Amino acid sequence: MDNFYHELEGFSDTAQIVDNRHYQSIPDDWFISVIDVRASTEAIKAGRYRDVNFVGAAAITSHLNLISRDLPFMFGGDGATILIKKSMYGVAQEVLQSLSFYAKESFDFDLHAGLVPVSAVRAMGRDVKVAKYLSGESPPQAMFKGGGVSLAESLVKSSSEYRVAPKCCFSKEKIFAGLSCRWKPIPSSTGVTLSILVQPMQLDDEQAVKRAIAKFESLLGTSLSCLNPINMQQASYESFFKNFKRQLSIAEIKPSKAFFAAMGEVFITVPLFRFGLYKYFPQLKNYMEKISTHCDFHKYDDTLRMVINCSEREHRALVAYLESEYEQQQLFFGVSASDAAQMTCHVESIADGEHLHFIDGSDGGYAMAAIGLKNQLLAAQQ
Repeated sequence: MDNFYHELEGFSDTAQIVDNRHYQSIPDDWFISVIDVRASTEAIKAGRYRDVNFVGAAAITSHLNLISRDLPFMFGGDGATILIKKSMYGVAQEVLQSLSFYAKESFDFDLHAGLVPVSAVRAMGRDVKVAKYLSGESPPQAMFKGGGVSLAESLVKSSSEYRVAPKCCFSKEKIFAGLSCRWKPIPSSTGVTLSILVQPMQLDDEQAVKRAIAKFESLLGTSLSCLNPINMQQASYESFFKNFKRQLSIAEIKPSKAFFAAMGEVFITVPLFRFGLYKYFPQLKNYMEKISTHCDFHKYDDTLRMVINCSEREHRALVAYLESEYEQQQLFFGVSASDAAQMTCHVESIADGEHLHFIDGSDGGYAMAAIGLKNQLLAAQQ
């Protein structure tokens, strides 16, 4: 089963994002790697949502950099989940230890980071199923079902049994390699950027989610795949000073080839992207045109997660619909509205399929939407 995910047949129709036929149970000896930024809500309220997103994305990219590029993962804004094989356990543990160490050193963030055996969540009555969504030339996106991933997140947050302690095992450059946050929040082309979380009240209620997707598409007049909030025509590159400052925060400041290469990249990319000089270089022009097709703006892990653009009228209609579904005991939900989308980038190269862009709403996005969702879940338990 070593090639389980690589050989998994994918799908490309977003309307089928919850179809059971696309999901397969992962091998029993795999592990769920969980990373969560502690006190992320307070950090976001203090204006540090970009740092929170950056560390959440680093949870994924550090695994891709140091373990394998062919791993199922899910970005959650203030954290992430990655599925790994048993043979990867030792390296994954060191990746989590190193990320926890540098998250504290560079950002003053404490993490909940740990590894949960798939066999453990199955013993507790949950499963971990994965599907592979294919979107043109971009890297495949994993989708999860079965309740095991959310259970693993709860276990890592609540029990030290599964958590790792911070420790410097890998260099800072290796942990953060290829990761950047150099674009300003990208304004909504329609006035509002919504971060939406939708969860069926019954874990396996596939139809409730399908009805929600159909209603969203009806209210917005288009399919989910056309609701991408990233329009690079409206994107602006951050200043040299801000990009240089962030690069210093994730670099080991010492005379080395890696340090000078990273600093040199900032010097080169700022004029290229800030002043539009990329247009004179065909490969860079293609990269810019393809960024929006390499974004993870909609996904599913027992919770439908979306960052989309809409108008104020559509915003009100969507919330009214979700409130109605909640009152009818069909769905739990959380919504956060802002005027822009936040993009954190992992670029191995500018070639098609070699870059991935993690999307969240500005001002906290998913993490702030999760507050409303959690309140509804707590109310249902009382």
